Amino acid sequence: MTGQKRYQISLVLLRLLLAAWIGAAVLYVITSVAEQTSSIFDSVTRDQLATIRFPLYYDFGFGIHVAGFVLAFVVWNRSTPENRRRFLIIFLLILLSGLLITLDYFFVYSPLQELITPPGQVRSQQFMQLHTMSRHANEVHLTVMLVAAILASLPLKAATPTE
Repeated sequence: MTGQKRYQISLVLLRLLLAAWIGAAVLYVITSVAEQTSSIFDSVTRDQLATIRFPLYYDFGFGIHVAGFVLAFVVWNRSTPENRRRFLIIFLLILLSGLLITLDYFFVYSPLQELITPPGQVRSQQFMQLHTMSRHANEVHLTVMLVAAILASLPLKAATPTE
């Protein structure tokens, strides 16, 4: 496979991956909020749903970030001088978002999950604080990835002709 073909495939995959992550994460959050606020489920079931779903969210998110990081590097490495700066920014945004989701997982989500294991416990003040922090952390890391997705999706600058 030629370098140009690898570049084009990596660019398409990067754009698709970033857009898909934003859509998937937003859908995930919408359905999770619906489950957690529904009167159909009791507190035990809500806690069980959260302990089943959120580890998958983070695992999938980590995979998306690693793949995005690799794809952005390939695209940056093969970009024309006119586009290298943009893909360096995208690369760094994905890296920042990956750092944020990792910090959220270890310092906010993991302690939060411990507070609902076993399921059905009363929501403490610590739970409420961690839950709010998790919500904000996810908003920030998804916003960073949204900016990366928008930048990756913008039309590329044409190469400057050499004379």
